[in-house]
Amino acid sequence: MITRSDVIAQTLNHPVLTRPTVGHELLERVVQGLGPRSTLADWTATVPQLADAIDTALARVDAATLGALAGSAAAGHALIVEYSGCDLVGACQCGRRLGRIRPGTALDALAVPWTTHTSTELAAAAGA
Repeated sequence: MITRSDVIAQTLNHPVLTRPTVGHELLERVVQGLGPRSTLADWTATVPQLADAIDTALARVDAATLGALAGSAAAGHALIVEYSGCDLVGACQCGRRLGRIRPGTALDALAVPWTTHTSTELAAAAGA
């Protein structure tokens, strides 16, 4: 499994700069990537450009990881609690129903099934 540190290191070795340098950024720090055993610059970027490249690379890896867990990069797994009549209805963002409780009841009655869903069931589905 690739770690976030690996993604950052790969991005620093070969950044994909998605936007041009903005003039006022040249008044600040500029970063250069030197080639191995060389003093020649392979690339030059401003700190904001490099931050954008790292953020984009990390977001791509995060989306791929979520896609592997959920079966779809667009699927989310947030706990959603809504009023329905006089009850609170809990569901996962992916659509799985988690239960119905009275407003005076602790939210643990919905949080426990959601935690089971996100940690156990999704991990089992990803491993299958």
